[in-house]
Amino acid sequence: MIDVLTNLPAHAATAGGVAELYRGRWTVEALFYRLTMILGCEVDTLGYPPAALFGFCVALASSNAYAMVRAAVRGEHGDEAAENLSDFYVAAELERTAEGMGVAVPGEAWDPITAFPPGPDRRVAPVDLRTPRLDRYQKAKRGQKKPKPRRTRFAAKKHVATSRLISGEQK
Repeated sequence: MIDVLTNLPAHAATAGGVAELYRGRWTVEALFYRLTMILGCEVDTLGYPPAALFGFCVALASSNAYAMVRAAVRGEHGDEAAENLSDFYVAAELERTAEGMGVAVPGEAWDPITAFPPGPDRRVAPVDLRTPRLDRYQKAKRGQKKPKPRRTRFAAKKHVATSRLISGEQK
């Protein structure tokens, strides 16, 4: 059972409606976390508001591109493969690929692509997602926790809390 506190009047919203809105909030929070941590939308050196806003917009556009990648993987390989996709590894791969293409491909080679008409009918290069190496982009799995080591120093003595000694609870 989950309790959600709200100051809305009873006639304004149902409990299910408030819970659904709250659940949706966490998906937005997760998106902003990914934008901040993985895509670097909050760059400290962008002190001017227009520059910071531009950085945030670029991160949002990148987030849309990443959502498209996840949807394509989900469509071809299923929900489990898409959920096991690491945000960090995919972002790092895209960053490396874009940087390498900028060095290896001369600027005039991009001219035909920039001439494509904008809008929903824009042509996109076909990408084959049936045989990607998804194992390269898996989330890291946490290993087993090590057991807490036995106390060796003062093992024979019982712990004495200073606050309890002061209050007279322990002698």
